[in-house]
Amino acid sequence: HLATKLRRKDINEYSSGASSSISELDDADKEVRNLTAKSFRSLACPYFDAINPQQMDHASLLKQFEHLDPHNQNTFEAKDLELLISTATKDLENYDAERHEEFKRYEMLKEHERREYLRSLDQEKREQEEKRLQELKEKHRQHPKVNAPGSVAQLQEVWEETDGLDPLEFNPKTFFKLHGLDTNDDKVLDEQELEALFTKELEKVYDPKNEEDDMMEMEEERLRMREYFMKNVDANKDRVVSLEEFLKSTEKKDFNNPTEWETLDTKQVYTEEELQRFEAELRDKEEELRRKKEKLHQEQELLQERGRALEAQRREYQQ
Repeated sequence: HLATKLRRKDINEYSSGASSSISELDDADKEVRNLTAKSFRSLACPYFDAINPQQMDHASLLKQFEHLDPHNQNTFEAKDLELLISTATKDLENYDAERHEEFKRYEMLKEHERREYLRSLDQEKREQEEKRLQELKEKHRQHPKVNAPGSVAQLQEVWEETDGLDPLEFNPKTFFKLHGLDTNDDKVLDEQELEALFTKELEKVYDPKNEEDDMMEMEEERLRMREYFMKNVDANKDRVVSLEEFLKSTEKKDFNNPTEWETLDTKQVYTEEELQRFEAELRDKEEELRRKKEKLHQEQELLQERGRALEAQRREYQQ
């Protein structure tokens, strides 16, 4: 009952406070929200009871419950729902940003290791290896045209090759119903369903059997495609695509005449300055590990020395 009401509401209605779904809940729904509020707040009680107030990080603890209205201690109300949606959306946006940053660091580590490896070789072997790596890079770039996410060409490929339907009978509304209702019957395309639609395009560029194709790079490409699609289609920014939003996107000029998708092999993910800072960070961490290792070694020797002294004392007492 509650889920049905919520699905009919636009997220902007919640964020603007205009939604009446919560206030219209019947007695059964009120019981559900009371139990929900209790379960949320019960998570916090042990921490407040057990943690020393002098040592407690109030900011970090409160951040875990920022989706709850602090002025309402008893029920899960419209304000709580608004905060919950806002917090969840922010968390997902932060997660995407973290994935991009993680990929950048991964690429910088690859380049760092490549340079270190080449430095370890003599000139002749280094030149041979540089040539081999360049050939692999060029081989990776030799792939079919990749269609822009959400374009008619991209969707028609899914329609024909994945769904097994006649390309001449492509219909956006039917396409949406096929992919928006297949998995969970929620009448929207969520981010996971969207990312699955890009598999055919990604397979043009990446093959796990090929040495030159990096599967970590493929997942970054998938994320970029999803973000591009959502930016152009998700009008109300609720991170799901409704049928109305999807059909409106097919009316845009770019739908039938899109530019070719620029894959990651045409872009520089990091700058040389960023790489230098990253390598300096690696050196600092290596030095820190070296110092810790040396300290542990000294402590081990000290313990062994004390052990020998205690053993000598024990023998002396026995005599």
